[in-house]
Amino acid sequence: MKVDVAHVNDIEKRVTVVLPPELVTSEIDKAYLDLKKTIRLKGFRAGKAPMALLERYFKAQVEEDVISKIVKETYPQALGETKILPISQPKIENGVLEKDKEFSYTAVFEIKPEIKVQGYEGLELEQQKAEEAQESEVEKELEALQNNYATLKDVDGRGIQKGDYALLDFESTADGKPYSGSKQKDFFLEISDKSYLPGFADQVVGLNKDEAKSFTIAIPADFPGKDLAGKTIACNAVVKGIKEKALPNLDDEFARDLGEYEGIDDLKKKLGDEITERKKMQAAAALKEKIYDALIAKNPFEVPKTLIEMQTRNMIRETQQMLAAQGIDIKKLSQNPGQLFERYKETAERQVRAALILDAIAQKEGLKVDDADFEKEYHDIAKQAGQTIEAVKAQIEREMLQPQILEKKAADFIIAKAKLSDK
Repeated sequence: MKVDVAHVNDIEKRVTVVLPPELVTSEIDKAYLDLKKTIRLKGFRAGKAPMALLERYFKAQVEEDVISKIVKETYPQALGETKILPISQPKIENGVLEKDKEFSYTAVFEIKPEIKVQGYEGLELEQQKAEEAQESEVEKELEALQNNYATLKDVDGRGIQKGDYALLDFESTADGKPYSGSKQKDFFLEISDKSYLPGFADQVVGLNKDEAKSFTIAIPADFPGKDLAGKTIACNAVVKGIKEKALPNLDDEFARDLGEYEGIDDLKKKLGDEITERKKMQAAAALKEKIYDALIAKNPFEVPKTLIEMQTRNMIRETQQMLAAQGIDIKKLSQNPGQLFERYKETAERQVRAALILDAIAQKEGLKVDDADFEKEYHDIAKQAGQTIEAVKAQIEREMLQPQILEKKAADFIIAKAKLSDK
């Protein structure tokens, strides 16, 4: 077997593999013998069909099978000889297969670019100062918790107010025609400007239980639901019930009911600690973005399309999982898969570019990942996911964590060498 490597560009290689005639002939003969054992031709017993007939009827199939087998077996060997590490599936171009003649094929694939990284020491960076949690921020978090644990109670003696929850029956049309969801029974709705259709809440405010009302609302032309945008909705609604939020008291009992808190003061302290920690993480993330900007500006290179596509799909998948956790199907959003791909593609390329540069820095500086680094990463992931370290280890192998740990160590190396000033 002869292997030749051609340089296409900085991120592409072409490998040509030439196989000797004796190997080609042996594989063709073996393929026909295997076929002869199993094929049944009219007028011949199994295994007795003449080779000439097999070649006449099955030549194309045999050639396809032999080429597939030869490429599958020899391509990894060829890569082993060249010590090239592809990052994409190869595009195979096959030659002509004939007995007693050489057979050749070429494989074109992408590789990681060789980056002669520069300009990463002594960066002048402005860092955002991470402030302690403010009392107003803690109060806002408390208010959110209070709302999350509110209960609903029936309302009597007054009409609907914004912030209430109403049980409604209604039937409506858009420009005189029914639409998807236009007829609802026992429709439970929070009455706010952001719920259901624009202007709907204003029309039902003031209505009492068992009261009916007919009304129209004009839907703005830029409304996300294209089937209703710019149309006039005519609606007949009946109020079947009204409920209002009953907020729990912010006291020691409330704090203890939430979990391992000694009382309301302890809850406030821990909320403050969480807010402060979030600010630190945001400041660190902002600093790293500035590092990425500087590195990308100082180290131009072509990014393999394969890596951009992989990262884009990863980002879309993460978005799907995040939305699914909120009960939202990404397929029902206004953007189709192609639009989503284009939306994330630019960010994905930037992330890939930064990751490749950080990897080059890690290699150049001889940065390594040890057991302590792995344990810290498992601990951080477990804390963020609200899982035990053991559960995270069962889901994620160490080898999967190594690239991101090296990226972090490279970023920390750059920060240690940078000239930092507070914003």
